[in-house]
Amino acid sequence: MQEQRLDPIRFEVLRHRLWSIGAEAASAIKNISGSPIASEAHDFNTCIMSPTGEAVVMGPYVASLAIGQGLVVKTILDKYSDNPGFFPGDMFLCNDPYSGALHQNDVTLVAPVFHAEKLIAWTGATIHQVDVGGSSKGSQAATGAKSIFEEAPVIPPIKIMEKGRLRRDLEEEYLIRSRTRDLNALDLRAKISANLVMAERLGALAERYGAEMLGEVLTRIVDVTETKLRARLSELPDGEWRHTSYIDYDGEVYAIRLKMAKQADQLTLDFTESSRQAPAVINCTYSGLLAGVQAGVLAYLCYDIPMCPAGILRPLEIVSKKGTVVDAAWPAGAAKATTAGSFVSTTAVSACLAKMLDASDTHHSKLMACWNGASGQQELFGLDQRGQPFGSTILDGMAGGAGARYDRDGIDTGGFVRSLGCAIANVETYEFRYPVLYLYRRQEADTGGPGKFRGGAGVGLAMTPHDVEEIPTCVIHGCGIEQPASSGIAGGYPGSTTQFNIRRGTSVQERLKRGEVPVDFNLMDGKLEPKSSEETFLRKGDVFERVACGGGGFGDPIERDPQMVLSDVQNGLVSGRSAKEIYGVVLRGDLQGVDEEGTKKRREQIRAERAS
Repeated sequence: MQEQRLDPIRFEVLRHRLWSIGAEAASAIKNISGSPIASEAHDFNTCIMSPTGEAVVMGPYVASLAIGQGLVVKTILDKYSDNPGFFPGDMFLCNDPYSGALHQNDVTLVAPVFHAEKLIAWTGATIHQVDVGGSSKGSQAATGAKSIFEEAPVIPPIKIMEKGRLRRDLEEEYLIRSRTRDLNALDLRAKISANLVMAERLGALAERYGAEMLGEVLTRIVDVTETKLRARLSELPDGEWRHTSYIDYDGEVYAIRLKMAKQADQLTLDFTESSRQAPAVINCTYSGLLAGVQAGVLAYLCYDIPMCPAGILRPLEIVSKKGTVVDAAWPAGAAKATTAGSFVSTTAVSACLAKMLDASDTHHSKLMACWNGASGQQELFGLDQRGQPFGSTILDGMAGGAGARYDRDGIDTGGFVRSLGCAIANVETYEFRYPVLYLYRRQEADTGGPGKFRGGAGVGLAMTPHDVEEIPTCVIHGCGIEQPASSGIAGGYPGSTTQFNIRRGTSVQERLKRGEVPVDFNLMDGKLEPKSSEETFLRKGDVFERVACGGGGFGDPIERDPQMVLSDVQNGLVSGRSAKEIYGVVLRGDLQGVDEEGTKKRREQIRAERAS
């Protein structure tokens, strides 16, 4: 083969080809997986890594899942290179937070890629699994766990594929503990297929251009990303910013304290003052902290920079203290890391980066308040309407609100900042697969943080059991229940709290028979039971409500254009009460216009109250 030179044009061609390979592998997962988590909600990702485990090219979905795959590879290289070793056709399964996974439900499969007997890359695929065993159905809440031993079992990297052959003994060992083994088995094959797609495409590139050139492309992507990020940092003001985010869980409050310092082209993120680790559940290990930091930096600073985790990491110094809630020490549990320790780390990073951008003359227009700072989830288990066992994770809470920008509102139900392409499954999908009936799913009023520009609204839902007498297990869990998790900026208010409620014994079935569809949870009959993180049940006639928090606001709410407030009220995104009490906007009784004189007086009153 004639020697070829990696000129700038060829580099761009090959760089984009690698991106398309990662996206193609992600499409394979969506097409093969039987779980709405992957096929519709997109809670998964793929990654192409260097021979040394540097995460270079990630797929277009949950960024934090791709970041952890490189750490899994580095664990394999460090501990298992000689025994059992790795060869063409091998793949390693891992869900161990202390080996690079984020939490036990995010099961990762990584594979070495060889060309002419030379290791040229690693590939990886991660999908959130509904259940991987343990005392808690859904494997995340682990109520009452005092260590990782009471959570779902951890699997350090094991060679589940050997020389192209799936080992049945290890597959059975992995699947037997799960309450959703059929889904897990299919998702395993989806991940195998994704790795095979990437290996085949990388092999073709190495054959055409040479393994050396492919390696040079991987190296240069990292270098270009580092260079571009350092250049951006150099344009931003030097200084120090602080933010404290909180995790409320099981009657305790844990603080994630970040001190961020920026000097020239280097960013230091110091988490050492964070709270001690919890016994279990809400912590993240160092892999979760690394993923949380990089996800925030990616969204706030790298919007036009290659999505290369290894390159993003180079200008960052992450300082943590072992034994804290963001850098847990064995045997602390981390079953809920992706919606607790790691998730809230991203929120703290986002808040500090927003403050830094707010202080910049040249990049002020790029700032965003915090996106939805917490994710409430719900797992349902029982017998479905066909009499078959089922288990599900309802991920509607992923449609939280985006943070407000300096010149516009945050995106309503815009997702969450850690994912580039997340979604929520169709209501019809859930109702077909599981014995539930949605009464509504909508953008919920007063969830977006008030401000001159409002944070994006979060999603609210109400559902009831359908075609069954009972759903015996409903596991609900989340953070930001006791206090708002989405901070505002420059006078903007935080988004709402995460909310769980159940009304027991309502007349919803009778109303549906009469052709009525109840759409106001507060006006439904039945006994109201506010919920936190716990395991409960749903019986026929019960109605479950969940409200996801919105994004933080930007600027003083009483500086918001009254016409924008009127539009929000008309569209159900802000209540009339909040319009008057928080925004200082008095509306006409028919909600078709603004009472300008009343608004002027109300805003003067708010200013006087603040000064007193």
